[in-house]
Amino acid sequence: MRYKVDQIDEKTIKEFYESVDDVWPSNDMWHTYSRNQIEKYLKKIPFPQNSNILNAGSGGNDYGLKVKMYHVDIAKNKIEHLIHASVASIEDLPFDDKLFDDVICVGSVLNYCDAMAAIFELSRVLKNSGHLVLEFESSWGFEHLGTSAYKKPAEIVTLKYYMQPHRQWVYSLKYIHKILEANNFKICSIYRFHILSGLHYNKHHDENAATPLTKFDRIFRHIPYFSRHSNNIILLCKKL
Repeated sequence: MRYKVDQIDEKTIKEFYESVDDVWPSNDMWHTYSRNQIEKYLKKIPFPQNSNILNAGSGGNDYGLKVKMYHVDIAKNKIEHLIHASVASIEDLPFDDKLFDDVICVGSVLNYCDAMAAIFELSRVLKNSGHLVLEFESSWGFEHLGTSAYKKPAEIVTLKYYMQPHRQWVYSLKYIHKILEANNFKICSIYRFHILSGLHYNKHHDENAATPLTKFDRIFRHIPYFSRHSNNIILLCKKL
């Protein structure tokens, strides 16, 4: 089943991200932890030094990777200072087929998009045998326990970001897995974070108060019941 993004306005998202100084606010413990988890994960991947990497929805961040990187984002002022940068949606990338050796799409960029359209485009521009690193927020996360979004394949939710309501999609892993398979991707590994912190946030709605519980992620990501309820998932995929 396809879920169309007809209730999230790209113009609104663009204006919001152009208005903030940093997509990863330093005083926000929750999102600082998320960025650190993504950066640590990416640094463990042995990207070849001479590879061309597309950073889809980068917000101007290179996550410490020392590679040739092409940045794409809808917020012009976040990437216009970079050498290789294009202002575009990841649902409609301005690149030729099979141009990139590897693609990363992290920072929950997928949660603002039509997942089918975005993953199709990421596959289109990626060479065969190339890797895609995809991170997204899950509808199975404890944060959504007791809500209409909980465990749904795809659902729009309103979350708090920069102390204001923020609309986005959440997706189930099963739903994303089906789309990846349809676009010739094999999932090689799965990494999860924000587990008990999501449960605390569900009860108290305070991200900074919930973040200290992330210290237990290293334990609970190995316990199937808790692992399935992580708020964030990073997938390492290979294009067949």
